[in-house]
Amino acid sequence: MRIESIQTEPTLFRRSTPPEIELSDMDWAERIRYPRIVFGLFESEKMIGITSMLLLNKEEAYFGQSFIQPQYRKLGLSSLLYKIRMGWASANQLRKLTISHREINVISEAAIQKAGFHYSHKELVQWLDGTSGYSMYYSLFL
Repeated sequence: MRIESIQTEPTLFRRSTPPEIELSDMDWAERIRYPRIVFGLFESEKMIGITSMLLLNKEEAYFGQSFIQPQYRKLGLSSLLYKIRMGWASANQLRKLTISHREINVISEAAIQKAGFHYSHKELVQWLDGTSGYSMYYSLFL
């Protein structure tokens, strides 16, 4: 699903080292191990979306790598991805959540703000499409 996301929306994801397309199954298994928590979004048995959170320490996590297949967008499903991550964060007594989006991604910006996050700062980064631009960061204190 991650490869599908970066192939579908290459303008919205950061470059990774090594490029994710080159990773083996073993590399992927390592990447999704704790302290990363990965959640899938399903229609019956079919995975239609994915999201994750990376635990930074005992009190803080970074929300990232969200994707919903294009045909399932605009149905309000992204709220489920926020709900499952926030539920996990609350159950595990996290205190602070951080999330970011590419400056031009106004859809993510709206979803992030709707979930209760507040702007904190921006950072110049290299994007998967070969351009550089700002990543906008937001925080939420629980």
